[in-house]
Amino acid sequence: MAIIQRIAEFDVVELTEPVDEAPAGARGGVLELRPGDTAMIEIIEPPLDAAARILFVPLTKLRVVDARSPST
Repeated sequence: MAIIQRIAEFDVVELTEPVDEAPAGARGGVLELRPGDTAMIEIIEPPLDAAARILFVPLTKLRVVDARSPST
């Protein structure tokens, strides 16, 4: 069973498997959390074409690399 980490806006995340043109291991920032356990991500590494940089990814395919969200 997969363990879902707490992911918040502005966190830096890594794809655990390929999504569209982005390979597994691609990293980016969470721009927005969407309904249905999905995040809008802007991929920064590796460089992708402008249209391919924004992805909607299920949270189960993401791993937090750097939690940037403010602590409460």
